[in-house]
Amino acid sequence: MKEKRSAFDVFHNSSPKKENPGLQNLYDYEKFYMELVKRYRGEIDFINQLHEKHAQEVKNFYQNDLPAIQEKLSAEPIDEEVRREWLKNLESHISKSFDMSEHFIWTLTTKKIEEFDRAIKEKIHGENF
Repeated sequence: MKEKRSAFDVFHNSSPKKENPGLQNLYDYEKFYMELVKRYRGEIDFINQLHEKHAQEVKNFYQNDLPAIQEKLSAEPIDEEVRREWLKNLESHISKSFDMSEHFIWTLTTKKIEEFDRAIKEKIHGENF
């Protein structure tokens, strides 16, 4: 019985064709890669939106929100030391919150990259990779 082979078998380390894969094999690989990108497009867009939204929230806080809070507190009859300490704590807590959000976004990004990479390796090396 003839063993079923895929166009990606030439990319196995043991394949003598690995040094000079044929044009059809490269085309098949590229086609599969583009199909993967299409399949993951929604997730790629979602992760990209998370990164953009996070960056905008950080920028907005430091450019708009924090200065507005500082201005409002300056107008109140609050001791300067208390105001400074409160703002320092606020900034510290918000910064930690931004860091946690960024960590979760990067964790999701890494997981999706690993899924994508695994799908490519399974296609190249077979299902039992």
